[in-house]
Amino acid sequence: MRDRLPPDPVIYCTAKANSLACLPQIGFTGVASASAGSGFVVRAQNIPNGRQGLLFYSLVGAAAVPFKGAWRCAQLPLKRTATPTSGGNPPPASDCTGTFAFEFNAFAASQADPGLVPGQHVWSQYWSRDAGSPSTTNLTDALEFVLGPVRPSCLSRFRPLVGAAPAQRARVR
Repeated sequence: MRDRLPPDPVIYCTAKANSLACLPQIGFTGVASASAGSGFVVRAQNIPNGRQGLLFYSLVGAAAVPFKGAWRCAQLPLKRTATPTSGGNPPPASDCTGTFAFEFNAFAASQADPGLVPGQHVWSQYWSRDAGSPSTTNLTDALEFVLGPVRPSCLSRFRPLVGAAPAQRARVR
């Protein structure tokens, strides 16, 4: 039986332009898996440099709820990840060179959240501080993805040796 890849992640909802007039964006690289340990990074770009932020997510569904002049795009209850700093150009620069990156597969494989199992839909969004905004916060657009299973590495790593002696075939398995 072959494991099927989860459907492609979908970006949805509307981000709020930050106080520097940049539109923060969510994105991803890799394939989401509940137990792979690595390989799926949820990213944000166009974040003001040197700001704290976090990725929050829901296991319940998408939403479009007004939140401090922006849209919260995931249903309650929300779960929060660690609070990194966006990096980017060092002070005194004030620009949108900040980014966030969260390795979601590693988080899921750690079993910190027992709800992160194969087949689980996840609705996620980045929140960040924005001292120049009247609300002092900002939100990206959002990302929906499905956690897939881990495929055994032997499925695509080796091919049997055609015509090889049984001892040679045994070494390849």
